[in-house]
Amino acid sequence: DDDDDDGDDDHNIDTEKAILDNPNSPPSNDHLTPHKHNHQLPPLRSSTDDLLLALDTTHENRILLWDSHPHNSTSSIPTIFFAENSSNIALTRNYLDVGIDICSPDVLARFSDEFDYRELRSQFVANCVAEEEVGLQSRIFGYITKRGEYSGRMGDMRRYHRVSMDLLRRWCYPLVPDNYGHCEEKVVGSSRSSNNSTTASYVVERHLVYRDVGGSRSGKRSHVGRSTQLLGPLLLGPNNSIGEECLLQRSVLGSNVTVRDNCSVVDSHLWGNVVVEEG
Repeated sequence: DDDDDDGDDDHNIDTEKAILDNPNSPPSNDHLTPHKHNHQLPPLRSSTDDLLLALDTTHENRILLWDSHPHNSTSSIPTIFFAENSSNIALTRNYLDVGIDICSPDVLARFSDEFDYRELRSQFVANCVAEEEVGLQSRIFGYITKRGEYSGRMGDMRRYHRVSMDLLRRWCYPLVPDNYGHCEEKVVGSSRSSNNSTTASYVVERHLVYRDVGGSRSGKRSHVGRSTQLLGPLLLGPNNSIGEECLLQRSVLGSNVTVRDNCSVVDSHLWGNVVVEEG
């Protein structure tokens, strides 16, 4: 099976287990699309995320309708689906598409043949689940994330920030900064030197503040002024210098960041070698 992750997704879902949990997988025409219940975590839904699903709850949440157009006032389901599924169909808008697809190679072959689709979700998937002719139907199932599983797409900067904050709030455990160990700085809140590879190792402190502990190659631990207030979720990269009377909250700072006195950094992402001047 092929696991397609858009690359803008942060998750701790065990995709292999998701396949095994679905007894209908993996026939050659199966496609498994994980979804997250929209009330379990702080909302990641944007104004353009309005997904209407029809799920056959008696057959492992087989998707019978996929309508991701927020401006549609009506949607339709072929009547043959009601006859085939004994009318056990649930209509819901409470799920969020997490951007992961698990499918067999035959699905990819079909997608390459029908190459005129511009969008995988709103066109290809929607048309596949709406196919009424039995021989042409592609069975697509929805996997609903369980307690302890997290997935969030970072399609724009607003969602990038929200997913980053969720990660720092430890929703994506064990994918948290203090579990990365000695990882390359480019992985967590920092950058790589052009001459040598440096590392960053983080610890989590009160109020969900993550600070580099100053590994053997990452240099000194960040300096923070005594009168400065740190409010998490917050990540401070290696070799930061934070002045006095500052406020840092809900932000990520890369390596070698300097914040002068009397500054506020809130809901921000500062990459490596940034200087925030005083006041």
